[in-house]
Amino acid sequence: MMSEPKIGISEKLTESQVGLQQDDRSAQALLTQLVAQAQCIVVDSASVIPFPVPRFIYTTEDQRQHPDGLNGLIIGRHSISDDSEAGITEKKEISPETRKYQVLLSATMAEQYPWVPLIESEQLSTPVLRENFIICVSALHELNQLRTQKLTRHTLIDFHSRYKLVLLAHNQPGYREIGPFVAQIHQWEDLDKFFIAYRKKLMAILQQPATCENHVNVMMHIQGYFNRQQSAEQRSELCQVIHDYRLGNRPLSAPLTLLKRYLSEYPNNYLLTQKYFKLYPNDFI
Repeated sequence: MMSEPKIGISEKLTESQVGLQQDDRSAQALLTQLVAQAQCIVVDSASVIPFPVPRFIYTTEDQRQHPDGLNGLIIGRHSISDDSEAGITEKKEISPETRKYQVLLSATMAEQYPWVPLIESEQLSTPVLRENFIICVSALHELNQLRTQKLTRHTLIDFHSRYKLVLLAHNQPGYREIGPFVAQIHQWEDLDKFFIAYRKKLMAILQQPATCENHVNVMMHIQGYFNRQQSAEQRSELCQVIHDYRLGNRPLSAPLTLLKRYLSEYPNNYLLTQKYFKLYPNDFI
């Protein structure tokens, strides 16, 4: 059974207002749900490492560790409280120093740990950014689990195969570039070095939110697997639903639900393995 993803939460987000506006209850609820269904680790981003040296450190089992084991990181614009020791808890306008520190933290994280998904707490209320963060966390967690077990070329190739359509939906050039890279896995003597390189490439693709145009391309590609088996009415129905999604008249769930129905009616071994049909793990969020 797969363990829970580890998501770092910047320390000030553990307060009652979780770094958000007090009246932003919807975003607070989203963060609360995310934290409740994942292994939350408080990330000390300010008091341990003083400004201007930007680094993240998290603590687990009484040992300080770097974020290599994190599957995601949520930071807040109020992650720093210069007057916390004096008992001042009132949130005021963000100072230029605090904003500069936050930018440095994000930049350093992107430089040293580019594969770790990072999102600001305020961005959780934006559906596209929130959903993409969840997809990234889920994929990284699943990939890291392979490393904690016995890493083999077969398990890595199998993982990549299951995520092909997801990658295609996120970035087509990246999808075309990473395929030949995986095909060369047998040329790597050190499998762990391949894992590190692959993880960086994979997450670079997934951290670019999927677009409507790419989703349409993927779904038309999937329809090709059913084309000869479907009736004329079924093909017309699917094309219409995909077209409605393209125009913004239907949500992504509409054509996906229809594709799942046809996949059940016309099973295909390759498509049945694809993560594209289960972008959001039910046991996560």
